Amino acid sequence: MEGSDNMNVLLVDDEADIRLLLASVLRRKGIGSISASSLAEALEALAIGHFDAIFLDIHLPDGIGYDLIPTIRSKDPGTKVIAISAVDGERATALRAGVDMFLPKPFNGDLVLEKLTAL
Repeated sequence: MEGSDNMNVLLVDDEADIRLLLASVLRRKGIGSISASSLAEALEALAIGHFDAIFLDIHLPDGIGYDLIPTIRSKDPGTKVIAISAVDGERATALRAGVDMFLPKPFNGDLVLEKLTAL
């Protein structure tokens, strides 16, 4: 991934293990990340930072991840959104909601980098 030194990614998931896995995979490629465990924390991060990509869990303790998409698009239409979910059949709903890509749980580090590179 060329130019990854300047990339910044927001990781939104209520599961700490998922956030740690994603952060570790990205860090090995020189990609910086910020973690949020809820919609509220994600909104705080979006208010103060720029993100090239966002890994967005759909089912969060304080709402549905899709609710963030209008805020993301209005702040920076170029930000890529990768929805992540363990719910079967969520892919079509995620794409209709405006995400750029869908990543089913469980996933491995290679798949994460493959999806990010594809964007």
